[in-house]
Amino acid sequence: MRDRLLVAPSMGCCDLFRMEEQVKFIDSRADFLHMDIKDGNYVKTFGIGPDFMAYLKPHVKTPMDAHLMVKHPQDYIEACAEAGAAYITPHTDCIESDAFVTINKIRSLGCKAGIALNPAAPLEAIRYYLPLLSKVTIMIVDAGYAGQKVIEQMYDKIRTLVKWREEMGLKFLIEADGSMNWDVYQLLYDAGADVVVLGPPALWNKSKDIRKAWEIMEAEIKVEKKI
Repeated sequence: MRDRLLVAPSMGCCDLFRMEEQVKFIDSRADFLHMDIKDGNYVKTFGIGPDFMAYLKPHVKTPMDAHLMVKHPQDYIEACAEAGAAYITPHTDCIESDAFVTINKIRSLGCKAGIALNPAAPLEAIRYYLPLLSKVTIMIVDAGYAGQKVIEQMYDKIRTLVKWREEMGLKFLIEADGSMNWDVYQLLYDAGADVVVLGPPALWNKSKDIRKAWEIMEAEIKVEKKI
């Protein structure tokens, strides 16, 4: 049984004036480096891009996950692969008409395929291509809007996904993303999540000193196994 939650800090949240220090520190401790790529269209904010990953690639060893919060993810896949993404994760509603083509394209470029689901997106939409995925990201708030309350029905969504994974004999990771903080870790762990994405409230806002912030986060993220 899992003994802890894996962590994926969202690297676009790093302090620009302390970027080198924070990247090096996080890279030495994180399980994944989460890259929120936004186009100002699918979500109404802008994020980092493939060029950010390309710059980091020679300096990090932790797998980078390109979370494509973009309207046309197919336009970004090759650039993300070239930039060193280990995982590429588009949203379900952006690949409905060519899901298998998109996922197979990701895999053909040597990357692991992920998929992200907004809270209203049905799990049934991904059932037929689950065997092709290495990770499923469950958004526990609507993507692109800060300060939201966690949508509690998403715990049931994660439980259903865990059940499907067991029934189908698959090994994809289940990741939770959105409004992450101390009060949801145990609930997500109990539901069956493997990975949590850390934004400013979960990490950077804990302290201006990234070492202290990480120490606080680690104390908060500890979970208890339940027999």
